[in-house]
Amino acid sequence: MKWLAILIVSGLAIFGLVRASSHKTQEKNKSFDSFALLELFTSEGCSSCPPADRLLPQLASENAGVIPLSFHVDYWNNLGWKDPFSQGEFTDRQKQYARQLKLESIYTPQLIINGQYELVGSNKLGAEGNIQKLLKQNAPVKIIVDQVKKENNQLSVTCHLVGDWQNSDLIAAVVQKHAETYVKAGENHGARLSHTNVVREFLHNKAAEKMNFEIPIPGAVEDKWQLILFTQRENNLMITGASVYDP
Repeated sequence: MKWLAILIVSGLAIFGLVRASSHKTQEKNKSFDSFALLELFTSEGCSSCPPADRLLPQLASENAGVIPLSFHVDYWNNLGWKDPFSQGEFTDRQKQYARQLKLESIYTPQLIINGQYELVGSNKLGAEGNIQKLLKQNAPVKIIVDQVKKENNQLSVTCHLVGDWQNSDLIAAVVQKHAETYVKAGENHGARLSHTNVVREFLHNKAAEKMNFEIPIPGAVEDKWQLILFTQRENNLMITGASVYDP
């Protein structure tokens, strides 16, 4: 009987460890059944952008399915202040949305939600309305992160897709969860600006059922990063699935 009791206790302990390990893995990997992916196109050189930068984390705090991304564009850089987070690739992405949505021009701050809705980035009521609509819809694609390995400044990612992922791209974004800058020139001269989920690395891959890829992490980000994956249809830029990995 003594040995039986020991076996039972040992078994329960192992079961508890497995459950704890599984729970920890689930906390690291969040695959969403419904979501709203917020792409804020912003710039530290734009005086209209700080209110949108402040609104972004507020919107994200209202529901776990709201995923914020800050894309810093580069077309303000020659107007007094060069945004250290800006990339021409992000400006190109904004132009792609402008063509798809038949907009006359690009602007900041602009918010794109799930590739479907666009509005001024500081429009709280408009953003919340679109978010609530999207959170009532089931995501067409589920992205399941199987493994993420970090070696030096490189991530090796293995994932698989379930659902209507055909004719789509899988996009990976390494974000810096929080950043602050003291702006020394331009329209925001003298301001200390705060940013949420600043996109630092951005990678497109043709979607497939099972995927393996690598993406770098900027050295300055250290442990303040997050990996955000999402699928986007090639024909209409609709974002159909999303997953977040926290280290």
